Amino acid sequence: MKSPKSGKLVGRVKLSEVKEKELVRVPYPPFDVLVAWAGGHVFAIEDACNHAGASLAEGWIEEDCVACPMHGYIFELRTGKLVRPRGLCGDQRTYEVEIEDDDVVVYDTFSVVLV
Repeated sequence: MKSPKSGKLVGRVKLSEVKEKELVRVPYPPFDVLVAWAGGHVFAIEDACNHAGASLAEGWIEEDCVACPMHGYIFELRTGKLVRPRGLCGDQRTYEVEIEDDDVVVYDTFSVVLV
């Protein structure tokens, strides 16, 4: 497995579990990470919706997007971009995923630069 050059390990989940359930929450305080199976690919995105904090893991897949169960906001899984409704909240944070044997390994590659 090729690991990111820099990044913190968020967690692991079985690929078979992700394929079976489509949406799996991985604990990563303060906000968990959603691991999703859509269109034959695995994605990782911040689980708490930026609009009202609902768990996206309790939502549903719409093509290559996830829908929030509270108000139906739609986020693109690959980029975290808010698809609709536009302008009412920010995009979701995404995470890097790697497949290692039968595991989905999630990394947080976000870094803060202080000036």
